[in-house]
Amino acid sequence: MKRGGVKRLLVLEGLLDERIDDILAQAKRLKVPVDRVTRERLDKISKTKHHQGVIALVDTPGYVSLESILKNTGKDVCLLVLDGVQDPQNLGSILRTGDATKVDVVLIPRKESAGLTPTVFRVSMGGAANVPVSKESIYPAVKLLKAEGIRLIAIDTRGKHDYWDMDLTGAVAFVLGGEGEGISPTLLEKCDMVLRIPMKGQVPNLNVGVSAAVVLYERLRQMNAKRTLSS
Repeated sequence: MKRGGVKRLLVLEGLLDERIDDILAQAKRLKVPVDRVTRERLDKISKTKHHQGVIALVDTPGYVSLESILKNTGKDVCLLVLDGVQDPQNLGSILRTGDATKVDVVLIPRKESAGLTPTVFRVSMGGAANVPVSKESIYPAVKLLKAEGIRLIAIDTRGKHDYWDMDLTGAVAFVLGGEGEGISPTLLEKCDMVLRIPMKGQVPNLNVGVSAAVVLYERLRQMNAKRTLSS
């Protein structure tokens, strides 16, 4: 679902590069206006100064209703429920992975959570424009998910089974905790199962963005395997 669009492309004046030529050709095909501008202007717009001579100005997608997303998805809907993820780098990383693994929506709570900030958009590398984000009260949202028959699978060190030993296909919502406290005990109790990512070294757990990637790709593997068996 493409939610954000490029409004205008700013390109450093005098910049010559084959990759730039490809970008300009695509902009022409999509009828996106292109402005040749000074480095000073690009530096002023870019917070990091690492723009490599090109900046795209895009329409910023807003939040979506969880209910509306569920009405327009199939039986194998995949969601991420993020409990207290406050680092925008992590949210951006999760949205990037979510785009790669066909996540239908990422649910974040109304309070104590990173939102759709410029940092999130930059880190997501386009994921934030493709993966819908719903910002709602967690417990009413969880109630809705359960009413729709969607399994809530928590990924937490308190799990008794390894994530690869369980069926991750079908309609699922993976619940992941934030950088500090993890998944709250109240939310954990509402999950249908709690799975762990085994840690063989001294580090107790993975970064939440990495945890999301590990589990989502295992789901993708299982989904592909199931399709192969049924064909």
